[in-house]
Amino acid sequence: MRIIGSGVDVTTLKLASSSLTDQHRFAIGHKLSSGGQPNTVDYFEVSNLTVDCNFGGQTGAKVAAGAVRIMGNHVGVRRIKVKNWGTRGSGWPCFAIAVITADPASGVNGVTDAGIEECLVVQPGSNTTGEVTLLHVGGKVNAATNTEGFGLGCYIRNCFVDCAPVDFSKDFRALSMGWCKTGVIEGNQVQNTKYGGPFQQKTSAQGMVVRGNFYRNVRKGPVLGALGDPPSGTGSLSRSGTLATVTWNGHGFIVGDRVKLDTTPNDFDGVVEVTIVTTNTFKFNTSVTGPTSATVSSAQKVFGVKRLVLEGNTVELASETSGELIAIDVADRAAAMDPNYPAYAFDEVMIRDNRIRYVDGAFESNYVGYGVQVSGAEQVQVRNNVVESAPAHPIRNARCGSAQYLENRTPVGVLVRGYDESTGFLCNELETDVEDAFILGWLRNK
Repeated sequence: MRIIGSGVDVTTLKLASSSLTDQHRFAIGHKLSSGGQPNTVDYFEVSNLTVDCNFGGQTGAKVAAGAVRIMGNHVGVRRIKVKNWGTRGSGWPCFAIAVITADPASGVNGVTDAGIEECLVVQPGSNTTGEVTLLHVGGKVNAATNTEGFGLGCYIRNCFVDCAPVDFSKDFRALSMGWCKTGVIEGNQVQNTKYGGPFQQKTSAQGMVVRGNFYRNVRKGPVLGALGDPPSGTGSLSRSGTLATVTWNGHGFIVGDRVKLDTTPNDFDGVVEVTIVTTNTFKFNTSVTGPTSATVSSAQKVFGVKRLVLEGNTVELASETSGELIAIDVADRAAAMDPNYPAYAFDEVMIRDNRIRYVDGAFESNYVGYGVQVSGAEQVQVRNNVVESAPAHPIRNARCGSAQYLENRTPVGVLVRGYDESTGFLCNELETDVEDAFILGWLRNK
């Protein structure tokens, strides 16, 4: 099926006004499954029209108003404009355009060639509250199974998002991607939005490239890494040698999951990798040699990206003097990690050729936004970025297996060295190694 309008703002679909509650309404959508069976819409396309989500006409207590939600192979949402979107009610997230890449609960383990391109999302509905994701290609936020699926050839290309008038208290996320093996996000423009994205939802990704995007007046550009919801109740932990066992009825974790633990005593706090599971227990290796038992108050699955490339993006941070503003934020969202049995949320991270500054080139010494934060990566390379930052140490890492930095500079050419928050030291790179070798050689000759 192809739904093709006569052009943006020429053909308009408008959601009817409604007083219904507990609904996410779409102008174009379908059931993802029927009777437990998959219900894909393969070879579907919608293009060349405008969708008015009519959020003001949705008067129910819990309601979200979006434009499109589809799932299938070789599907595309192209050249459509979405306006007057939003959500009302706590815990009721909204998606303006959602292309679902998998639904393992109904047997869809991954679709092929699905995405969004050349779309415009503007004019948020008045009085919207809660989370709104504008362009999403990935999994369902509340999946019916802990097993993940991964699509092939997923993309968000050449789209435009503007959430003006600016209100950073609104939890707006421009771009989102997950549950993909080879995802590409490129050529997009995002303005006046709290999170430029891709903002990682509660799904993982095996491979993602984020390149050539422009972000203006955002609190964060790409935001990768997320924590899942903990199972209800509390658990108990027992340790025998280097193997720890957590007993938690209906925990839902599977072998290979990375899990963030909060324990009392806190010796076992951090991110661990699940090695063995039963219905009511999961086990992991640990280097702890002190306590043999603990109470587990929280256990959250850690979502990340195996192979991640962020290149050629331009991020103009908002000129804010308080809060957390990071141009590129890649983090495991944890506070600690077992040093001898590390469980990394990201396998390989490459950050190169990006340009980071404040909006419209403004600069004041009390601006809080800085360049790059990476934590929980096994290998990370940060090179050839241009970073203008008021805070010291604008490129940082923590809890990484190895971090390499090369030729990151300010706009006037001053070298910006990486800073390891775990050790409190600046990281060496080629220029500093050459300087050290020269000084040691000079001293030896003296």
